[in-house]
Amino acid sequence: MEMAPAVDVIVLAGDRGPGDPLAKAAGVAGKTLVPVAGQAMLTHVLDCLVGWPGLNRVLLVAPRGQDYVAAVEAAALAAGRLVWIEPAGSPSQSVARALAAADRARPVLLATGDHPLLRHQWVDQLLAADSNADLQVGLVDWNAVMQRFPGSRRTRYRFSDRSICGTNLFVFRSEKADVVIGRWRQVEQDRKRPWRIVSLLGWTNLARYLAGRLSLNEAFEALSDRLKVTVGSTLLSDPLSAVDVDSSADLELVGQVIAERERSC
Repeated sequence: MEMAPAVDVIVLAGDRGPGDPLAKAAGVAGKTLVPVAGQAMLTHVLDCLVGWPGLNRVLLVAPRGQDYVAAVEAAALAAGRLVWIEPAGSPSQSVARALAAADRARPVLLATGDHPLLRHQWVDQLLAADSNADLQVGLVDWNAVMQRFPGSRRTRYRFSDRSICGTNLFVFRSEKADVVIGRWRQVEQDRKRPWRIVSLLGWTNLARYLAGRLSLNEAFEALSDRLKVTVGSTLLSDPLSAVDVDSSADLELVGQVIAERERSC
């Protein structure tokens, strides 16, 4: 069987610095350095990628401060597999820098440094999706997340056929998808307000969304039409893929999950 080519992975860790509430509470230089189960969230993410057979390079968007260097070194990522990229003024601009560093190599996976539960299976499932999309978006069923974590707070997108959560996992399958970055800048401050994100689809589709008459497939078809690139989605099977860390409650939840994993090993 022919082996799939190795993939570059962008890891966004250029967060809001020591002013972030979680970073401030933990006394660290940035949110992705907040410790969970004894090590920085960023180290957990990199540990996962180091052990993933599909990895080519990590394109790490993070300040090159001493604490960040220590978090990277703790993951034992070989120097030849790491490209360090200085953060730009916003997440979308940082992704643009990282895609430029990837040159013309595609696909490129995008993940975030505040997703310490990251698993190989999620990445494999997203990359294995049978899709002609230029950009593939990882999603997870909201009801499955609520069954796994009753009462937890996750941003919910309510479509007519199902409710979904994001996973902060994306695959840029072709260079055509790079144009999405420009539109991302319009909504990156509003990712916790679903209707503002859906407004990218135009006012008619936003009205249908708010009325509960827009399906998930229709939303992605409309998004592809407006962006002039093909955007597809993959529903990941593991509800844990929706759990990144944005609050102290998230941090506690992630710590519990990691402790459960360690007890089961």
